[in-house]
Amino acid sequence: MRYTALTLVFIGLLIFSANAQKGLPGFGKVDKADLEMTDCEFDKGAEAMVLIDYGNTYYDRGTVGFSTFKTVYERRTRIKILKESGISQADIRIPYFTRNNEERILKLNANTYNLDASGKVQTTEVKKASIYSKRLDNYRSVMIIAFPEVKVGSIIEYSYVLERETIYLKDWYFQRRIPVRYSEYQLRIPQLLRFSIQPNIVDPIEDKQEVTTENISASEGFIETKVLRSNYIMRNLVGIRDEPFMGAVSDYLQRIEFHLTQIDYGDRTRDLSTKWSDVINELNKDESFGMQLEKPVPASESLVNEAKQIANPEARMRFVYEKLRKTMTWNEDDGIYTDNGIAKAWETKTGNIADINLLLIKLLNDAGLKASPILFSTRENGLVAPNYPDEGQFDCVMAYVGIGTGFFILDATNKVINYKLTPEQVVNTNGFVIEGENGRWKEVLSGKSHYKVFSAVKGEIDGEGTMKGTCLVNCYDYARVERCEALRKNEARFRDDYFIKPYPALKVEEIVTNNIDTDSLPLEQKIRFSSVLNSSGNYRYFNVNIFSDLDKNFFVAENRSSDVDFGVHKDYTLFGNFTIPADYVFDGLPENVSIATADRGIIFTRNVTAEGNLLNIRINVEFKRTFYPVTDYADFREFHKKMFDKLNEQVVIKKKANP
Repeated sequence: MRYTALTLVFIGLLIFSANAQKGLPGFGKVDKADLEMTDCEFDKGAEAMVLIDYGNTYYDRGTVGFSTFKTVYERRTRIKILKESGISQADIRIPYFTRNNEERILKLNANTYNLDASGKVQTTEVKKASIYSKRLDNYRSVMIIAFPEVKVGSIIEYSYVLERETIYLKDWYFQRRIPVRYSEYQLRIPQLLRFSIQPNIVDPIEDKQEVTTENISASEGFIETKVLRSNYIMRNLVGIRDEPFMGAVSDYLQRIEFHLTQIDYGDRTRDLSTKWSDVINELNKDESFGMQLEKPVPASESLVNEAKQIANPEARMRFVYEKLRKTMTWNEDDGIYTDNGIAKAWETKTGNIADINLLLIKLLNDAGLKASPILFSTRENGLVAPNYPDEGQFDCVMAYVGIGTGFFILDATNKVINYKLTPEQVVNTNGFVIEGENGRWKEVLSGKSHYKVFSAVKGEIDGEGTMKGTCLVNCYDYARVERCEALRKNEARFRDDYFIKPYPALKVEEIVTNNIDTDSLPLEQKIRFSSVLNSSGNYRYFNVNIFSDLDKNFFVAENRSSDVDFGVHKDYTLFGNFTIPADYVFDGLPENVSIATADRGIIFTRNVTAEGNLLNIRINVEFKRTFYPVTDYADFREFHKKMFDKLNEQVVIKKKANP
């Protein structure tokens, strides 16, 4: 689903802690009926559900930064565990910013509730030793709560206060991956703060506002001002499940977003509508971003000097890129800010994505090339709102290198991607290029690079009904990257996921892979297999759709809540050559077929020829579109059903009658 964004401008709200939570059971007051509950009545089969999610934000006396106010964010959440798989919902992690003590978590309480043998509510308090903070990087930490005695039927509950040295408001998400029975958000904003409030809501919402006059605490003492009190309630929200080829879940969750636009001092106003030029200026001055590019990198002179000897700019760029991606080790942390800095990263040969890619940019520039940071929000992170300049929307930085009239997007954390390929997680997105004091949006497309799988199968069937065969699978571009990453990570799982589990009727006897370390060549996979054909009397049956990567239809669900986002174009080609015993004839063959969607965004063709005891078949599927809105899902699903029905058609052979 795509939300219709309705933008409303409200004049500020909030102060002391709300009287709120009226009608809600207090912390620790658990209804026995909720503990006895075994299913979510409005979202059947859910693994867990949120019973209560309550938030309240108000402003209080500030201490650092913008000294007039700080925001106080109160949160209480109660979750019911319904299935074994739902126990993971008790793994609670609360992220917060720790640089310069920007955010602080206070007054954290947590309990687990169960029914004892006599049917009474048993409360187990989470001890302080089971609540701890973990540093993620120089900017972020996460508070972890380890709940005891969690099992199917349990209820967990936690509450805390987050003090934030800022006047900006956090967005409120009513919806989650698991269903939410009750979600309430209260806030009170002083009149001097003006917000653009953007609801992304499709289900009914209870929305109340009133203006009061209150004395609020500020650094100057108490200020009498008008306050807008707002209260939002939503009920019985189904969970957003992961769906095949889905974008970021966060883009589909029902929520309210807040953007501070002005401070009204009465006699004057201060415009806080951030411009992208402001973002660029702050990033350039940041010690963990722009200032990194101004500092020398000790012991990098040898690499740079060697690169300068290469006259061709593209070859020189490739040299530096290859050196870094083969030398550096990514710690799997994302972000746009360095952790320990590029000099330290070069010394230790490890770092987060910003450490490595800002180092790449620095060395490329030192080598006489023009490289700039480009900021992305990956598809997993969600869509960027260009109208609301904020570097917090991005989750990674890469290198943008212009050569001639073309450009390259480089990510030196990826060990298997060819330099000519744009990293798949940012294909068909918009990146923000920072070039000195200027910035611009850059649409990043896949171009001629596709997810491409080519399979050539040769099978020979003997008189006993056993097929023995070989298959050559070549993976190009993004298919190569995907499989190389899987192979490097876990070879056994790679074999299972691509060759064994998808084809249970086949016995895979050998798999040999080549070219994993040569990204200019396709990943070559040679398979030797056998299979016992199904039979009925004088008839035998077999499927020619072998090792094509077209084994599963991901779009069988009748309904879908998200758009289909393939990311990149996809091409599949299968050549099959099958020999049957001399005493058999072909009795039933799949027909030649060519079908396509109305816009020819997907084209499926199959050509079949049989001569004597030899069968040749060619199958080709082209996905020329990468994105299908959920409104087109019904037609999209119907086409896939038709296509996979064709792909699964059997070849029928019959034993010749006795002469």
